This record gives sequence, C-alpha cells and structure tokens, in this order.
Amino acid sequence: MNRRFFFAVLAMVLALLGAPVFAITGPGSNERIIGDDNIDSPIEEHAHHDEQHGTPGGHLPPSRRNMDLVGKVAVSGAIGADKPGHIADVAAYGKYAYLAARRLNTQPCGAGGFYTVNISNPAAPREVSFTTFPPNSYPGEGMHVIELKNAAFTGDVLLTNNENCGSDPARVGGMSLYDVTNPKAIVPLAIGKGDTNNGTLARARQIHSVFGWQAGDRAFAIMVDNEEVTDVDIMEITDPRNPVLLKETSILDWPAAHKNFANGESVFLHDMVVKNINGQWRALLSYWDVGWVMLDVNDPANPQFINDSDYPSPEPLLDFAPPEGNAHQAEWNRTGQYIIGTDEDFSPGRTRFQITSGSNAGFYGAGEFGWTVKIDATHPFVGTTVWGGSGCEEDTNGNGTSDRAEVPNKATTGADIVVFTRGTCFFSKKIESGQLAGYDKVIVMQSHGGTRNGLTPNGYTCGSLGHQFTVTASAICVGHRAGHLLFDDAPEYTGLPEGGDMPAIGTLGASVTADSTFDGWGTIHLLNGNTLQEIDNYSVPSAIDPACASDCGTMSVHEVAMDKTKDLAYLSWYDAGMRVVKFGPGGIEEVGHYIDKDGNDFWGVEAHQLPGDKTKTTYILGSDRDSGLWIFRYTGN
Repeated sequence: MNRRFFFAVLAMVLALLGAPVFAITGPGSNERIIGDDNIDSPIEEHAHHDEQHGTPGGHLPPSRRNMDLVGKVAVSGAIGADKPGHIADVAAYGKYAYLAARRLNTQPCGAGGFYTVNISNPAAPREVSFTTFPPNSYPGEGMHVIELKNAAFTGDVLLTNNENCGSDPARVGGMSLYDVTNPKAIVPLAIGKGDTNNGTLARARQIHSVFGWQAGDRAFAIMVDNEEVTDVDIMEITDPRNPVLLKETSILDWPAAHKNFANGESVFLHDMVVKNINGQWRALLSYWDVGWVMLDVNDPANPQFINDSDYPSPEPLLDFAPPEGNAHQAEWNRTGQYIIGTDEDFSPGRTRFQITSGSNAGFYGAGEFGWTVKIDATHPFVGTTVWGGSGCEEDTNGNGTSDRAEVPNKATTGADIVVFTRGTCFFSKKIESGQLAGYDKVIVMQSHGGTRNGLTPNGYTCGSLGHQFTVTASAICVGHRAGHLLFDDAPEYTGLPEGGDMPAIGTLGASVTADSTFDGWGTIHLLNGNTLQEIDNYSVPSAIDPACASDCGTMSVHEVAMDKTKDLAYLSWYDAGMRVVKFGPGGIEEVGHYIDKDGNDFWGVEAHQLPGDKTKTTYILGSDRDSGLWIFRYTGN
C-alpha cells in the first residue's frame, strides 16, 4: 500500500489518541503501538478516511441502474456539515437496523455509540434511539446481531467493537455486547471485554471488528486485536454477560501462509466471518497483504489452519507486480461455493523504485513520504547511493560520536542519495540529517523489527513527520532486503544495533531511480469457497481510471454482503455508490448501481429480509458515512 500521505494520517491519529510516539518494537515483540509511525493495524489504516467524499473532494455524477431507493433516514448526530464521517457499519435483525457511530467528531473527541433504526416500513425508516459508549470509545466494523438460545441466555445480542480516540481513563477496548431482544429497551450485557494480558492491563486491547456465532449450546466471538501481532482473539460468549478468552493466534502460527505477500507486506488481520459449511465451522479471515485465510473452528479453542489465498501476480486488471493486496472483508455465498473479497485501497498511487546498476538491478517495493518534496519532473529521484548509518542525533553504535555527525558529506562522497536505517529516532530526524550533509534525496530502509525477523523482508514503512524543520529533500522508504542489496550485501533480519550488519558508513552503493504511477483503487475478488483459488477480479471503471486518481472521491470498495437466495452480491463502494454484481463459474458481472445526485459515501452494507414479509423482498441496507441509513431494492433479474 502506498504511504505518501501518511504524515497527515498519523498526525490525526496521535492527536485523537493522546498517545506519545514510542520507539518501534524490537525483534520478536508481540506488541503493536497504536499511533506510532508503523502502519500495522486496521485502526491506523482507517484513520485517514475522515474527509467527506475523499481527497481532495468531489464525487461521480448521479446515476442508477436496476436499483430503486426505497427509503432513507439522516440520523440526528450525523446532520450538519461539521460532522462528516460520523457513521460506520450497519447491522440488521428483525425489523431494526443498527448504525455504528465512530465518534462525535469534536475536539477533544467524544463518545461513540450506535443508533437503533426502525425499518419495519422500509420506505420510512425512523431513528429510535442512540446508545452511548464510554468516553473516547467508538465502534466501527463488524457489528452484528446473533440469536442466542442456551441455558445461560435466550435472546438477541448485538456485538460491537471498541476503538479509542482519546486518553480518558474510562475508555474501553475489546468488544461490547447488548441485549437487543427489545430494541426499544436495550440492555448492556458486557462492556469492553477482551484480551487484558491475563489481567495485567487496565482495559482490554482495542479491537477493530468482531463476529459471533452459536454452535450447539455454546456461542463464540472472533475479534481483531489491534495492539498485538497475535491478532486473532477468540472468546466464548455462551453467557454473554461473562465472555471468556479462549485462544489467541495469528499468521505466526501458520507457516504455510508465509509466502507471496502483496505490495508493502503489511501483515495483519482486518476482518473475519464464520459460517457452517456442510456441517463444518469455518472462519474466513481477511488478512490484508496476505490475502484470505481459512481456519477450521469446530473447536474454537484450538483453531486449525486449512489454507490461504494468493493474489495473482501480475494483477489481472492493471498488470502490476507485486499485486496491491489489502484484503479487507469477505463473505461466502449462501452455499459456501463462492467467496467475494474486497480490497480496500485509499491511495491510487504506487512508488516505482528500481536499482539500476550492479548484480541486484530490478524493481523493489517502496513508498514515498507524504511530507517531503514530491518526486516529479522538477524533482527527479535518480542517482548513486551511499550508506549513512542511522542518521540520528543519538550515538547508536556507542563510539562516543553522534550518528548525525558521522553522516558522510555529499561533497566528499560524490553520491546523490544517502541511505539510512529505520529506528531509534524520527524519520524526520534522519531526513534532516541527510539535508545537513548536503543531500536532497534520502532513502530509509526498514528495520530488523519491522521485518518480524524476516517474515516480511520487503515490507516498508514511510512514517509521520516527527518534528518541525524546513524540508528540502525528497525521500522514500524501502524494505530491509532492498537496503542490503543496494550495497551488494547479504540480507540479515536479526541482531542489534540497527545497521550493525551493514557495510561501513560511507560505503558507496548502487544507482537507483524512483517515480510514482497510478495503480488504481480497491477491487473485488471472486474465489472458490473451498480452495480459495481466484476465479475473477473486478473493479468499477472509475477505480482503475487515472482520471479518477483525484476529484472523483474515494473510489475504493469497502464491504460486501451476499444475497441469501441467489448468487448476487451487494457492495458498498464509498463514493462510487452502492453496487450489485452477479457471480458464478464465469466470473463477475456488474448488474446494478446507485449514486445519488449529491454523492454518497457508503461504508457498510447488509442484505436483509423483513420477518413476515410475504413478498420476501431482499432490501439492501447501506450506511452512508455522512448521513445515516439508505435502503435499496434491486430490480434486475
């Protein structure tokens, strides 16, 4: 995933979280720091999408095909231009829908919560109530309702996630469960339950999504842990008043999935569903640059890896290698024969980085810092390299001299680009060190810890602006492997201090070039529901059109909902509106869409039939981030 604009992202995250920037975690660490300069969790990937209709603005012209708008309601807290992006996911059960409210978009941020909406008359949905979360806590993705029936509890339970936007000590993480058997009198059952590191943490770790299911007399929930590399948490919720953590696992436990990562090698869980297929309980995990992972969860306390998908390389639609990745969410169809998965991508640009001399010549993954001088025809990124160490003001190698003072001067080396290793100090400190030594182009290579001891050797991180200074240089970030290969050095992924396995400071390296190109927004994938082999890849035309790199809004897809009676899928495609596709062995075909005259920004989507409706009409519920609930009906065949 391209990282050019992440300085703005992380500045906002840090402001909202009220958290300091910590040093990166060391090799083997299981911790993820929310709000640091490493984009390695769903909350950080989502943080930048708070602008109405994308960046820098605009939306597609109004149009529709085979879709009728049945009804809509603008919920109270989302009304007004000062509250864009207030609404997140949507869940539906019976004659009610529930809309997640991420936060009140105030400074300091307030409490999130969810709206209850009566949809018994789809043409006139109406807001019933708002349930407030604890301070600085808000839901986002994966909220839904399950019906529980066992000795401990009988009724309907709404599950939600909890993420934080501030530092109030009363904030909560984990999941929350609410009794919505009577939607007019909602009762909290358990608030902020999750992984507390065996009770040593003040609150459960934040989670990005949660999915619940009942198997026999027992019930379970699977969650996305934002704060640990071990990011799959499974809890028992048979008694929803007393959830119990059963298991923590992750890709670290599935060696067979450690291959063919997508561009950027960001490896983390984003979402998941669980379904009973032919009597077997299966979990489908959307694992960002890994793809989709299937687990056997017949015994939720002992999940077993079955297989995982691989993104085709090069990409079928735009012919890029490595493929973009960003597996965001997915569902099986009604029979379990097919899966549609969505790739979320907020950046339609890709940095093309190439070593142009020596035995390692070729293309390697890279990103461009968003706060440095933009690489373009006026500021080309081309030239020879030199190793500069850490580039920090500190003395990381213990020789009694500031590492900044040891950076070789451009006038002495004759090189055009200085290369530093990530770690110890801000990215901005390194780039300032390069400027002070006379360079107007800088490369920062990934650290050992950032590769997870070699699991993601090509992963790169372009972090935020850590301090204020006059920026005059262009800069990119590259993977740890590429950093070694620049100097014809064998890659290593363990050991400290960072850079200690590199050649001597001042060593000259290969020539390189870097520029940026359009690589499209997020697309969807049709997979075999058993083998996870890819059948087809589809995108709305605007998402792969360079003319929509800006000014069309956000052209990424977000979520998918499967029809319960036929092979149709409904897609919330942010500013590209609501989309309907048919699918089968021949691939994907778009058969319907809706874009309002004032534009839309759809986050969530659900396919829902109302109880007692003799017509058995399937209604498509979409949550518009800037208004509330929209209800559609597909009118095609």
